[in-house]
Amino acid sequence: MPLIAVPFEPNLYEKFYLKNRRILADQMAFLSGHFTPTRQWQ
Repeated sequence: MPLIAVPFEPNLYEKFYLKNRRILADQMAFLSGHFTPTRQWQ
């Protein structure tokens, strides 16, 4: 059976974003600089 989707495994900075939605603007600027470039965050 072929693989339909690749499992999602966030890096350390993406984990911080996913765990806490109340992130300040300066914290978000730092974290987003370390996100994987192919991810779509909305």
